[in-house]
Amino acid sequence: MPVASDTDPLVVSSLAKDYATRLGFAHVVGAQIGLAAGELASNCWRHGGGGRIEIRTVEQGIELRAIDQGPGIENLTHAAEDGVSRGRRHSAASPVRDGLGAGLGSVQRLMDEVEICSYPTVGTTVIARKRRRDRAG
Repeated sequence: MPVASDTDPLVVSSLAKDYATRLGFAHVVGAQIGLAAGELASNCWRHGGGGRIEIRTVEQGIELRAIDQGPGIENLTHAAEDGVSRGRRHSAASPVRDGLGAGLGSVQRLMDEVEICSYPTVGTTVIARKRRRDRAG
């Protein structure tokens, strides 16, 4: 799915949630997957100037892949901290106005596995997976 406008993250979120529930994920887990997909799409739009989200079935569950050709992420560890947006930490003295700075951290908490590859001037790819668990686990 292309991410080419500020409304696309809502569409991506809804489609990911529906797809996850059709795959047999519980509704709450489907909502978590949808939220993660929306956050990834939002990051593609806000920080990468657009991109695409791929949603696919993998052997043990579902995989989200967010791909952009933006400026890349300079410090991945710092970027995943809550309160950091565009490489800057939110504070009363210097608020960041374009987001809460919780997107990547939220994706890491909502999904079971997250891989991030980012290169300056090439772009960023985030791969997030959620494993399907049986009713007992």
